[in-house]
Parts: sequence; C-alpha cells; structure tokens
Amino acid sequence: MTDVEYRAVSPGEEFYRTYTAAQVESVVAALSERAEFPYELTYLGGGSRLWHAGETPSNSDNTPVLGDMDTILTRYAGALLALAPAPLPVRIIDLGPGTTRPVRGLLRHLLDQSRLEGYRAIDISAELLELSRQNLSAEFPELADGFDLRCGDFTGPDLAQVLALADDSHRDGPGPARFVVLAGGTLYNFADPGRVLRHVGEAMREGDVLLLTLRIDTGVDRPPFMDRVSVGPYKPQQLAGMDLLGIDRSCYVPEIGYDRERSEVFVRVRFAEPVAVEVTVDGRPRTVRFAAGDTVVVWRYLYVDRSVVVDQLARNGFAVELFEHGESGQVVLVAATPAGRTGAA
Repeated sequence: MTDVEYRAVSPGEEFYRTYTAAQVESVVAALSERAEFPYELTYLGGGSRLWHAGETPSNSDNTPVLGDMDTILTRYAGALLALAPAPLPVRIIDLGPGTTRPVRGLLRHLLDQSRLEGYRAIDISAELLELSRQNLSAEFPELADGFDLRCGDFTGPDLAQVLALADDSHRDGPGPARFVVLAGGTLYNFADPGRVLRHVGEAMREGDVLLLTLRIDTGVDRPPFMDRVSVGPYKPQQLAGMDLLGIDRSCYVPEIGYDRERSEVFVRVRFAEPVAVEVTVDGRPRTVRFAAGDTVVVWRYLYVDRSVVVDQLARNGFAVELFEHGESGQVVLVAATPAGRTGAA
C-alpha cells in the first residue's frame, strides 16, 4: 500500500494578522469538523477589500435580485414605520452593515418623517465598518459623526452592548422604537441560522422589530445549479479564506450547487490533489488533511420558501408582522417581533 503524499501548505503572516487566536481556532474547528471555512471571517483582511467593488452595480443576470436586496427596505419604509408606535422616534440597529446600501433609503425616509433617533451598527470587520462609515458620511454628511459603528461579533456576547436595555438618554420617558436589521440575506449565510435567530431574539426587548431581507425559493426561475453541481460561478471573496490559508488555487476546483437535504445553495472547493493545511493555534501546530476529491464549503445560503421562513421564525421565538416581496418576487422583507423564548433548533 502506497502512502499518500500530501502537499503541505501553511498560512502566511497575513492570516495571523487578520485573525485573533480565537478566530484561528474557529477556522481550524470548522475545517476539521464540518469541512467549511467560516464565511463571516472572509469579511476581514483582504476579503473585505473585495467588498469595495460591491458599490458598483452588477451587470450579471442576478441584477434584479441584487437590486431588490438594496431597495426593498426603502420600498416598504412607510409600512415599517407603521410598526413603530407614534410618535416615538426610531433607532436602527444594523447587524453586519456591509456597504450600508440596503439601509440608507430607510434612514432617509425616517429622516424625512422626523422619526430617526439614531443609527448603530456592529460588524466583525473593522475594514467593512470603515467602508460603512465612508458611505454614510457621503450620504448623510450632517449626521454621520453621530452614528455609532462598533467592531464586534453580533453572534456572540458583543451584541448585548449594542442592544443594551438601559438608555441613559431616555431616563425620563420611553426609549425609541428599535428596528434590528439583518439585511442582504446575512442570516442565511450562517451554518445555523436558528441559533443566530435565538441569540438575537434573546437580546431584543419587547417592542423591538427584527427586519430581515432574504432571497427565497418561489418555485420559478430556479438557477441551473439547483439541478446539478457545476464549476463556478463564484465571487472572489468566497475564496479569500483559501487564499489566506496559503492554498494555491491550482490545488482545487470551485463548484456551485444545491444541497437538497439542507435546502442550501453552496459554493465549495473540490481538491484536485491531497493537501495538508498546517496551522499554529496558541503556539501549537495543528494539521487538517484533505484527500483528492474532498470538498470544503466556502459559502452557503439557505434557499427555502415562504412557509419555511415563517415556520423557522416561529420556532425560534418570533411572530411575523410583515412579509412583502420585492419587484423581482424572489427577495422578501420580513418584519418580526419577539413572541417568547423557545428552545427550537
């Protein structure tokens, strides 16, 4: 029996500059336990720079869907404002703001109605927060200095700082109504969206409204990768994690497809040769090996219909107040309020 010869690769200095020790541990755990590079970590370092190109509208076949993701909050801004008790002002809490394109129209509408109390955002990427800051400054030059942008992980304890119940500026009266925004399909990029929903719901208070923008499966105009796995297409930032790990792109082939068991669209890389990734975690070497033909998921998106979205929210402690479609019909805006705490998955 011939021993398999692995190509040994290891991350360079940029990998360890980009990620904290805890994040490096998360990368190794995800690679080892579920053959995945955590997509949220591709927003840091070099991956974040690729998002600057996102400010330029795409000319791809996906343009109507991308346009809806950017405009659906604005399209239904009046209906959303009706969910906030008058005359209370509204504070926007933006979880993972990215370029801020999806939320800017809603901010403008609230300003025009004299209902905007403030804007807070939290993102794991300091680089993307700087892009957010630049875009908000260009759109709202008179207000941007008062916007509160914080670097942190909203899927962990950092969220409590942003959704703190106490608000010293409103000690003598009711605080503002709060819209907690997860735009651009961010929720469905996570390996466990239910856990994220429960975490956010537990940090919200009564009267808060969760706003989700999602692409859903309408049963029509399904992409060809719903029927077969194919080579590409993919976005450059989806391979940023592989690049940071030091894995040359000649070692694998990117694939896109649909996992029917998980109801997920995925982008993954399939190794063309055996690769051993050697990473240092807290001063200790760790090696994760992949044989030829093994795959690593670099992006995922839960692709489900309306009934599944509503059921998932209900099982994780939310009641749907508003469910509206964008112009393309494939993008939806969902407004939901905390309806109790459940232990659902």
